[in-house]
Amino acid sequence: MNLIMNEHLMGIDIGSGGCKISILNLKDRKFRTFSSEYPTYYPKPAWAEQDPEDWINSLSKLVKTALEATGCQPEEIIAIGMSGVTHTLLMLDKNRKVLGRTIHLTDGRSSRQADRLEKLAGDLILNKCLNPVGVMWTISMLDWVRENDKDRWEKMSKILFPKDYVRFRLTGVEGTDEVDAQGTLLYDPIARKWDKQLADLIGLDMSVLPEIAGPVEAIGKITAEGQKWSGLCAGTPVINGTTDTLLEVFTAGLNSPGQCTVKLATFGRICVLNSEPGPGKDLINYSYIMPGLWYPGTGTRSCGTSLRWCRDQFYKELQKEADAYSIMMEDVRTVSAGAEGLIYHPYLQGEGSPYNDPHLRGDFLGLSLYHTRSHIMRAAVEGVAFSLLDSINSIKQKGIKIKPPLKFIGGGTKSDLWTEILADVLGFDAIVPKNTDPSIGAAILAGVGTGVFKDLLEGQKINSEVARKIKHNKNNNKLYENSFKVYKKTQALLSDIYHEMADE
Repeated sequence: MNLIMNEHLMGIDIGSGGCKISILNLKDRKFRTFSSEYPTYYPKPAWAEQDPEDWINSLSKLVKTALEATGCQPEEIIAIGMSGVTHTLLMLDKNRKVLGRTIHLTDGRSSRQADRLEKLAGDLILNKCLNPVGVMWTISMLDWVRENDKDRWEKMSKILFPKDYVRFRLTGVEGTDEVDAQGTLLYDPIARKWDKQLADLIGLDMSVLPEIAGPVEAIGKITAEGQKWSGLCAGTPVINGTTDTLLEVFTAGLNSPGQCTVKLATFGRICVLNSEPGPGKDLINYSYIMPGLWYPGTGTRSCGTSLRWCRDQFYKELQKEADAYSIMMEDVRTVSAGAEGLIYHPYLQGEGSPYNDPHLRGDFLGLSLYHTRSHIMRAAVEGVAFSLLDSINSIKQKGIKIKPPLKFIGGGTKSDLWTEILADVLGFDAIVPKNTDPSIGAAILAGVGTGVFKDLLEGQKINSEVARKIKHNKNNNKLYENSFKVYKKTQALLSDIYHEMADE
């Protein structure tokens, strides 16, 4: 490693529910990470939107906080790497002004458009993009805009994704990376290019799609205008970066087939490194940052969202408390495994894998006068874990090998109890790495892109500390196996009912 004393690398993550900044001090080889939330708006059922100015305002304040806390001067930052949530659609007009709020990853309004695309070209999309069409993919969101928001559709001159828009505001340079492109279902990951046949399915002009660069390429420098709003130093290189999920997997240390991460965050994700994409419609496939590897996986749409919903509905007095979730988890601890018969399906915004069904809805089954909010919290935590078990089972059924121990990542890993319950439900031992924030991965990419690290493997090694190891409880696992059978049976029974309700 080419150490530059007393200087720093910065990573910025524009995540699904907030932004984070990590600063690596190259002298002591330590990261410090800072975070700030911004709102997601839900103006109609199944809708989820964000205002890009909330990203900018949040990041501007967070940069100041991070620099003051670390004593780092803006001119001491060698380079900045970018990370962000994928799929989320941001539209710009010809003057590069934002056209309304973004359509968020968790938005479900485009179910009719997704159904149309599936009937029209489902096999084509799956064969070219290696992923099934659904509401969470940008192609469906764009098709909804085309049909329902003619003004924005006609004014749209360019689309970007959250990290790319923030980088654009910093540098004035447009662009994206391959993995964000793959999240649109308008990009062929084998041919490695935007695909006109896919764009024609929704009548999209190819000029709307951004240029693509590698994840460690410096594609711009901070401008005077970028310095003005961010407080960072003009002339600092900004590395292209990639998506938050990929960088979490990378930061967790995965670099060989069979290694697996389970993410507890707004959107729950399971990712397994494999030498090829996984087959079938119930897997999500992306290429990995290391050549020759993919990270097929699955995901549940309302993971951390379920706990936030419980907080906002049943723990209103804790909404402004920094330790709200710790207090809520103490309530969970008072209830035995199995939540005394209460079962929760976490389909608050439909569900991703393995059902890929926007019409499913959340429910609590077995509720009685005996149950309290503590039972509801325990059932919510267990229900999210059951959803992740449902997802991991679908991976194993595809013949993809998973090597223990699992690596648990995401904000939910701050809770010892939640990770213990998750390990018990999944039936795997696990490791919680000390630092897996995607902003750390973005900072490492900044180092690779500027020659601080000779390659990705060297950069990865700087972040190898383990926070704790978890050994799953076999007795609890047996109990959860029985509860999961009920979870699966009732899911199948309720699916038809939710579809009937959606048709009314």
